[in-house]
Amino acid sequence: MIENIDSRLVRHCAPTLAGLKTANLFCLDDADGVLLCNILARWNRVLNPKGVSARIVAERCGRYFIYVYRNSALQELGNSCEIRDFLKGFGYIGFDVESLLNFFQVRMARSVCFPHEVGVFLGYPLQDVKDFIAYGGKNYKVIGCWKVYNDVPNSMHIFDVYKKCHKIFNERFEQGDSLDELTVAS
Repeated sequence: MIENIDSRLVRHCAPTLAGLKTANLFCLDDADGVLLCNILARWNRVLNPKGVSARIVAERCGRYFIYVYRNSALQELGNSCEIRDFLKGFGYIGFDVESLLNFFQVRMARSVCFPHEVGVFLGYPLQDVKDFIAYGGKNYKVIGCWKVYNDVPNSMHIFDVYKKCHKIFNERFEQGDSLDELTVAS
């Protein structure tokens, strides 16, 4: 079971583990809460020294939403005036990593769907996040890791980089590389 969950971490979070992306969010269905907390503690023992953290941001009907993030990249988002202004519109008042994540967890708990600002927490371009909200998820130009409304060539390049990263990390994990060996230090 642990190897299976580790493989899901690698499968869903390779760009974050590689230092290419701010964060990834994935779901574990019907996980045992106590076992999952132990797994997250183990992941954090391995990942934290490399600047990566994992935490549960929501639980709904036995589904756990795991947020894996680069601390420094998330803090950079919190330091951006443009992102702060955007997040203030959703009620955020603290912009250090813990304050951002604590309020994001509150928003996740209160929302039936994902809160609209989730794209910011995943490192998506702010204007694409704003346009997704403005257009209700419609009228996008391209869909990949996110719905693209603006810089299509750059977004397509990013999607390609993420795809290659997923392929390489999954192959390396299957060949026996550990989470520690795969994770790039910040």
